[in-house]
Amino acid sequence: MNWGSITNCYSQAAVKNTDYYCYYIGGLVGTNTRDGRISYCYSTGSVWGYQCAGGLVGINEVWNIHRGIILSSFWDTQTSGWSNCVLCGSLVGIVCNGKSTTLMKTLATFLSAGWDFVGETANGTADIWRMCADGVDYPRLAWEFSQGGDISCPDGVGMDDLLYLSGRWIMGTSATAGLADVNGDGKVDLADFAVMAENWMK
Repeated sequence: MNWGSITNCYSQAAVKNTDYYCYYIGGLVGTNTRDGRISYCYSTGSVWGYQCAGGLVGINEVWNIHRGIILSSFWDTQTSGWSNCVLCGSLVGIVCNGKSTTLMKTLATFLSAGWDFVGETANGTADIWRMCADGVDYPRLAWEFSQGGDISCPDGVGMDDLLYLSGRWIMGTSATAGLADVNGDGKVDLADFAVMAENWMK
């Protein structure tokens, strides 16, 4: 990547290079150079390559005064198979950290690096990222989730949400309905179930 920027993204794809002479590969980006900037990103997929490869970036090059910059970004050292963020190139400007799978599924890992999550305001109010609970899954972009029916952890509309709604079925006050009042009309009924059904498994 030259003179570009990648912000607030993730990759879970496996990357494999079988050509010995084509060797810049990483979990997120192969090459980062010439004022390229990667920030608030992570990767978790396995990475396999012959030479310049890394958990997040294959090579972070310096060209004269220009350099690739990586900020507040992570990769899973266990699932990627790499302990290095970048194997080749300059480490100037790099603030990326390899973490265990456990730490990659821990909200505090990302909050301490300035990531903007739903439900917090210290790192911003755009609510870019979402994680329902520690140990359940990696962070996901908030826009990926259904706008209705996702009322219980883990993220996504599924059996956990249906069980939550069932436990509050026909409740008629906000105090007893809780988050099961999906459409916000003050009661838990078929209208809320319909919203959940429409977004099932999203």
